Amino acid sequence: MKHAGENLADVLKQRAPGLAPPIQMCDALARNSPKLIETLLANCLAHGRRQFTEVADSFPDECRYVLESLGAVYGFDAEARDRRLTPEERLTFHQTRSAPVMEGLRQWMENQFAET
Repeated sequence: MKHAGENLADVLKQRAPGLAPPIQMCDALARNSPKLIETLLANCLAHGRRQFTEVADSFPDECRYVLESLGAVYGFDAEARDRRLTPEERLTFHQTRSAPVMEGLRQWMENQFAET
């Protein structure tokens, strides 16, 4: 039985040459990434969020910040669905609203690692 990354590699080998790398949405398990084939990795927020909920009792302040930030992004996504935005409108909406939150979260995480 093959792992997801191996199956994906088999599929991607059939793509026309010269195409831009596809976006691959998955959890962060290394075995889900194809070997020797370039993809733009987009790890799943739900899987990442779950890791923080599991350690929230041990690191309440840090996890609260992450979970509240992700909650804001999920709120924007719900708003986009409620407004029935087209895919193009939804992308623009998230670039305007969610991207700054995610960038702030990225910078905060980098600072956390720099302090240790």
